[in-house]
Amino acid sequence: MYRLHDSKLSGNAWKVRLLLSRLGIPFERITYVLPEGKTRQPSFLRMHALGKVPVLETPSGEHLFESNAILCLLAQGTDMLPDGFAHAQVMQWLFFEQSEVLKPFASARYWISIARRAHEKIDEISAWHLAGKRVLSILNTHLATRRFMVAERYSIADIALFVYVSMAPEGGYDLTPFPNVTDWITRIRSQAGFVPLTHEEAVA
Repeated sequence: MYRLHDSKLSGNAWKVRLLLSRLGIPFERITYVLPEGKTRQPSFLRMHALGKVPVLETPSGEHLFESNAILCLLAQGTDMLPDGFAHAQVMQWLFFEQSEVLKPFASARYWISIARRAHEKIDEISAWHLAGKRVLSILNTHLATRRFMVAERYSIADIALFVYVSMAPEGGYDLTPFPNVTDWITRIRSQAGFVPLTHEEAVA
């Protein structure tokens, strides 16, 4: 059985849980409270030298980190990762998520809603919002004529982009000007196997 090492509020770990649930793959979830420092202990650092989550432990005992690499591993041979040119398009959006989405959305969310110390990063948050709004505009245009990111089918490209974009309001973003993005977020939430970030969301 797979073992997923994650944390409660990690968006990157949420990506992996969304795919595992979608594919119906059983797994054991090992959740860390990051401030406790357990991901800095030697036993964890042997799995990921940077002490970050998520880490996927395979049934054979191998370890894989980086959320999008984990998505690619799990999606192989399934309808969540198409073949041919569509495969390259999925990879395109996975790279885009890491290079253009992660920093402005995850960082703003952390300082505003998790650390609650936005006053320490006023200039940075302004820059992140500028970059993030550009990303939202790109996605809104792309989704104007599409239901999903690639080949009109739900794929790991959607999962990778959905997580931090859907949490954008926690980072101070207003999604109202991007109706195609908000419709897409609703569409992803309605997919079979969807799981919320936290149990609290599930019972709210």
